[in-house]
This record gives sequence, structure tokens and C-alpha cells, in this order.
Amino acid sequence: MKTLGILGGMGPLATADLYSKIIALTPANCDQDHLHIIIDSFAQIEDRTQYILGLGESPLPKLIQSATLLKNAGAQAILMPCNTAHFFADEIEKQVGVDIIHIAKTAVNALKLAYPNAKDIAVIATSGTKKAGVYDKILCEYGLNSVSFSQKQQDNIMSCIYDGVKAGKTTEFVELMRDTLKSIKADVYIAACTEIPMFLPYLLDEFKFIDATLELAKFAVEFGLEKRIF
Repeated sequence: MKTLGILGGMGPLATADLYSKIIALTPANCDQDHLHIIIDSFAQIEDRTQYILGLGESPLPKLIQSATLLKNAGAQAILMPCNTAHFFADEIEKQVGVDIIHIAKTAVNALKLAYPNAKDIAVIATSGTKKAGVYDKILCEYGLNSVSFSQKQQDNIMSCIYDGVKAGKTTEFVELMRDTLKSIKADVYIAACTEIPMFLPYLLDEFKFIDATLELAKFAVEFGLEKRIF
């Protein structure tokens, strides 16, 4: 069994969601069958989107600090339940010397398996993730089209993330999320911000979704237990 680290706090609910999914997916009959997971919920890491958009301080120093802590605690690989933070993944790996299991790669691999005929993919993510092309590069490599959004559509998504989930008001923003998704035409939608899965219980009957956090959790379980399960 391998030890995994979760570089979390971006945000705390997203971190808890990833860990909960790892627990639920692990084929365990007792406590000792579960993975050894080290979590650093470092909520003080600067906003990733604000930095990418040129509006805030770099989160990289604190990301490196957290990754170093996790590595020194015994983590053999790191999970980041923040999609936008993967903009910094290569630099974290370089400076800390630890592997990061890339959330976008696991999500797109799962999408191809689940929806082999899909072509137009809507990446439901922060403006930072969108601008950084965290998913677009990988989708392009697979011959898939990342659907473009209007500014209003993206503003609505950001409101659902920041004014909704991050502010503890998810249910109040379900209708805005539903209406926004209806206005975005795509074969499949990727929940590419770790706050978006908070909306999925209200939306899965209407839209085909790949939950990037769920796919990261599946990969983590197989990586940690060192065997195929899913």
C-alpha cells in the first residue's frame, strides 16, 4: 500500500469531498484496509484564479510549502482537489520532487471510456482553469473540442462557485447553475472545479457529467492499493 497526500484547503469542502469519495470507493472490510492518507488543508493558499488573471499574489510558495510538508510526512504522491492549482503542478513537482496525480488527465481518460462518441466537451471550471488551459490541452490531444463560453455564462459559473459553494449557499444557486448549463450546448460536461460536484446531486438526471474529483478518487484508490479495481 502506498501513502498519498492531499494538498487541500482549496477549498475545505472540496478537500472533504475528495477524501469522502476515496473512503467510499475503497473496498475495505475494516479500518486497516483503508489507505494511508495525509491531508494538509491549507486554506490560506492564495486564490489561484485571481493570480492567473493577474489580480492577486502567487499561491506557488504556499503550494510548495504544503507539498513539502506532505512529502516529508511520507506521501509518495500528491492529490490536489483544486483543478486550477494544476496550473502550478509541473513547478511543484520540479521544486519538491514528488509526483502529482493530475486531475485533468484522469478525468479526460474517464470521459473517453464512458462516452467514446462524444466530441463537444464543456469544461465547467473557474476562469483561472479556463484561461490556463488546464483541460483544453488534454482535450485537444484526444481530438476533442472544448466548448467556448460567453462571458455571461462564465460569470454565472464563477458566481455559483464563489457566492454559492464557497459561501456555504450551494442550494441557493442550483437554479442558476441549471439554467447556465442548459445554455451551454455540449455532449458531455466536466465538473472541472472541485466545488461543482456539490451541485451534481441536483443535476445528474439532466446532464451527462464527468466528475473530475470522483475520477481522481478512483485513480487514487487504485494507485494506493496498487491494483485495478474499477
